[in-house]
Amino acid sequence: MRYKYDYKESQTAALLSVATAVLIIFDIFYAASLNIYIVFILGIILASILLNRLYERGVMKKLLIDIVNKEVRHYKGEAGILKIRIRQEGIMPVLGAEMTITAGNDIKFDHDQALKIRQQTETKTVFTVLPKSETVIEVPYTAVHRGVSYIVDSRIKIPKIFSFGNMDLKQLGSAQHEILIYPDKFAVHNEKIKFKVAEGIFRNNESLYTDPLLTIGNREYMTSDSLRDINWKQSARTGELQAKVYEKTTYTEWLILINLRSGSIFAPPKNIENIFEKLSFLTGEIAKENINYSMIANMKTFDEGNYYRIDDLNGVRSCRPMLEALAKIKTVTFTISFERFLNHVQLYEKIPSHIIFTGQTNPLIDKELTHFLHRGVTVYQLDENGLERYGEKRAVR
Repeated sequence: MRYKYDYKESQTAALLSVATAVLIIFDIFYAASLNIYIVFILGIILASILLNRLYERGVMKKLLIDIVNKEVRHYKGEAGILKIRIRQEGIMPVLGAEMTITAGNDIKFDHDQALKIRQQTETKTVFTVLPKSETVIEVPYTAVHRGVSYIVDSRIKIPKIFSFGNMDLKQLGSAQHEILIYPDKFAVHNEKIKFKVAEGIFRNNESLYTDPLLTIGNREYMTSDSLRDINWKQSARTGELQAKVYEKTTYTEWLILINLRSGSIFAPPKNIENIFEKLSFLTGEIAKENINYSMIANMKTFDEGNYYRIDDLNGVRSCRPMLEALAKIKTVTFTISFERFLNHVQLYEKIPSHIIFTGQTNPLIDKELTHFLHRGVTVYQLDENGLERYGEKRAVR
């Protein structure tokens, strides 16, 4: 962490400096006879001014401040400690300095002093560090909201030991750290999902699917076949429509589609945080089953038109990257309508064996989801009622 000295002369020190300058001018130009005690006091003031300038330069030049735990991970509601290391490599001590720390309100410092309208949390701590030594200050906090919190600002007041007032240091740039708060995967409303997973309803390893990249022959076209499966060259030879026959393959792969838009407006659904908690638990259960899965949200990332996503997850080691991805999703951001998003997935993404989508549907969304059902994809809906088989009014048993 880098700091800049915001120099402000104290009124008392400025007054003494002016008085000293006036007495010296009278003594030099007007041959005023100064009392020996006044001369002694002037010497002390001049020495104080000189030592103060040396102190200011010495403290700033050798004072190093950094964050010990640069990457911290918590579940919502957990307590944590932010550790800041302060080292003085010079010969000037720092005595009774006050540090003010401001962070995003995804966390809350134990002794919070911030105004609520600022959407920040702020606290103060006092420290002392001697020459050629270091100290670590610990700032306790509680993880309040899912998201990513940073130290957005910090200020230090160092008392001037040879003069009046304080040295005011202001932080430059970012603090180069992050505190990630995962959704609460152990919320009470997740017990219903846990029961379903325990029954093994998600496993479908024996289902047969066709691989369009592996054509093994042709057969007579039927009305239930897709137009994209017609072999036009073979149809021209025989004079009758011929459909391609594909190699059968067995696999289980999940795709989680997150809807961050409420209907046709940009605002997120009111229950979106509840949905994130359900996803946190559900993906943990899927990981235990060693099922391959990916996640895509209808949030634009502004890099070549892509969406926020995480791919090729499998096993218990996938839990952490998935939780980090859920923590970093912003609910107030640029999104596209979910029906357009589903159309993009259908056209450009690898079609999985199972799809889980979040939120409510409308006729346009239903129309896009029907395309996945026609292609043999098993679709589940995750909303405030839990996880349900899409198209069924009752929960999956």
